[in-house]
Parts: sequence; structure tokens; C-alpha cells
Amino acid sequence: MIIRKIIKLAIIFSIIPSLYNSIYPGRIAIASILCSYPIFVGIIYIINRLYVSRVSIGRKFDGINYVYLFIIYNLIVLLRGLLDAQSIEDWKSMFSNVLPLYLVTHFSLYIALYPSFVIDTIRTFLTYGLLLCLLIYVIEPELSINFIKSLSPIYFIVLIIPYLDKKNSIFIITVAAIFFFSVFTNRANMLNIIVVFVIVSTFIWRKKKWIFATIKTLRLALLALPPVFLILGLSGIFNVFLIGESLSWVVVDEKKESQDLLIDSRTAIYNDVFGELERQDSFLFGLGASGKTKTSLTDISYADFDVIYKEGRRGTESGMLNYIQWGGIIGGLLYFLLFIKASYLGVYKSKNWFCVMIGLWVAFKGMFSFIEDRSFFSVSTIFIFLAISVCMSKRFRSLTDYEIKSICNKHLKII
Repeated sequence: MIIRKIIKLAIIFSIIPSLYNSIYPGRIAIASILCSYPIFVGIIYIINRLYVSRVSIGRKFDGINYVYLFIIYNLIVLLRGLLDAQSIEDWKSMFSNVLPLYLVTHFSLYIALYPSFVIDTIRTFLTYGLLLCLLIYVIEPELSINFIKSLSPIYFIVLIIPYLDKKNSIFIITVAAIFFFSVFTNRANMLNIIVVFVIVSTFIWRKKKWIFATIKTLRLALLALPPVFLILGLSGIFNVFLIGESLSWVVVDEKKESQDLLIDSRTAIYNDVFGELERQDSFLFGLGASGKTKTSLTDISYADFDVIYKEGRRGTESGMLNYIQWGGIIGGLLYFLLFIKASYLGVYKSKNWFCVMIGLWVAFKGMFSFIEDRSFFSVSTIFIFLAISVCMSKRFRSLTDYEIKSICNKHLKII
């Protein structure tokens, strides 16, 4: 089936830019352009093949209006960025980062139209994706962001362990364990793996009333934390990122390089973005897709910073903050609403525990997007939006645990 081939190519192509950047550092633009635009062809084909209209897709997804608002608003932000672009770097960023990001998020939402597409996505990553990640590891033994982001879909895949046979479950657990200990100085990776294994452990007690009540409480807490901390931080009352100032958790890797895992690395970028929004009076609608923020790195005149940040910073490490920078409070809110709605559907409206677990994980990723999960064209972004679409998929949520296990045992055998 052509759609399955498109999904396979999408996963492979979304990792290739990171592999290319590992070989030729700083030269990711052309690779991103060449690898992302075939996905656009895939979107056109899927829409045409499945005749996806406002009515028909609504029969397959709940909360589709949230998706429409997100896609339409970001299309406006994208067009605004194209109109405002002034320099070569602006155009390079638009066509190698922002536009591919828009395409891949759009494409990822269609994958959950049918459970078989989701299985195809997971199987493709576990076969071809892991091999490409291994190449990145070999080329970049220092384990840069290219390796971490490319292998991060394992967070999502861990949640399917209860539905696999023993051999395949052990294989995924082994991959996750190796990933955890190989990047021991990356706090985001450590936290993601710990959280996802805690979530998957709930499968053991899924028939207990207290575990479902706990999950509902945790979901609300996770989604409430970001806006509360954001308001407290902007008002100057409390900065959650400074909580590690009085604490220290230093990790030393094999190269005897130490890193304080509680060090504050986010206050500065939040100050940069909100400072620029204030200067341009753009809190509501943002700076547009080509908008830049002034940063302390702008004045650095050595290495690659001189080229990358001379005109200003076009994005940050925080996925949510990127949408706020580009689309203002409205952009950030529409992005966050996807996590709110999807997690609600996954936790409250599912007949299987897999969607309940994904719903809680989506709530965690919504919270975590205020800190990490940088938005760019990558396999990591595909799996984040895939999780959102799985929670919104009526078909997926209507499956029983037995049906999911049968599908996985039939179509997801890796070893």
C-alpha cells in the first residue's frame, strides 16, 4: 500500500538530516529541505486517497476542531514569516526549519487514521530508524543532540511493551536501558525514560480503581503546572528554573566531564523571548515564523555563533516557547490545547489501557514542552504529534487491550 511506503519514507527521511549534520556539522539546511518536501507529496496523496474532508475526518477523530485551529493559525504565522523575511538567513530558516516543521506536524496527525499506520510507523523506526541512530552514534561518539533526538521515539514505543511478546519486550527495554546509560549527563533524556517506565508500570494495576484516580490527578497536575509557573515567573514572584541554585546534582561521564543536572539553562531564553515580545508589542500574535529575538549570544564573534545568532535567535530549546515566539500567546495556547484535549480523550474516553498511558504521557509532554522538546523537522516531532493523534483517534480508543495485543503480535515482531 502506497500510504505505508510514504510512512516508511517519512520516518527514514526525518532522521537523515541529523545523520547528515553529524557528518557535516552546521550544514543541515539542504538536507532538511530535500528530506521534508517529499512528505508534502505524501500529505497530498493521503488527503486525496482517503478523501479527508472536514466531515469525514471528524468521523475518525474527536477534537478535530482543535487540530484545525492549530494548523490554520500556524499557516497564517508561516505566511506572515514569509512576508517578513528579509535576509538570506531568514529564508534559509523558513525553508529548512519552519516550513518542514509545519509539514511534518500536519502529516503526523494523519498517521492515526488507522491503527495499522501507527504499527507501521513503530515498526519502521525499530528496523530502519535504529540503524540510522547507530550510525549517528558511531559518527558522533560524544552523543550530541542529533543522537538524542533521533532515538527519542523509544519513549513512546516503551508504552507498547505490555502488548508485545517476551522477546520483543526485552528488546525494547534493552534499547531504552542502553539509551539511558549512554547519555547519562542529559537530564531531559533521563527524565523522559524514567517517566515513561513509571507510566508503563501502571499496566500492572490497571484493574485497580486507585490507579485510574491517580492517573487523572497526575494529568491535571502536569497540565496545571506550566501556566501557573509561567504566570509566577512573568510576575517576578517565583522562578521555578532557579530552584536548583541551592542544590547540586553533579554527574561525571566516562571522559571525566562533569555537569550539574540542576543548573538553570532556561531563564535566559525565556527572558530573551518575552523581552522581544514586549519590545515589539507582540505578546498576542508573536513575531511571525521568521521572527528573531535578541540574545547575549548575538555579540559573540567566534565559532558558529557569529553566523547563527548575529541577526538574533530564531528558535529555542523549548517547544512551547518556540510557538509563543512565532505565534504569541495565541500560538502557545493553541499548541497547549492539543495536549489538553488529547490527554483528556486518551485518559477518559478509551477502552484500552494503552491510550490511557499515552494520554498521561501526552500530558507530561505538554508540561515538558515548556522546558524542552525543541520544535523542528525530526522523527522526535513525528512521534509527539503521533501520540496526540492516537489519543484523538476514535478507532484506536475503541480497541480493547486484547485487540491491541493481537495487532502487535501479528504485525510488530522485530526479533
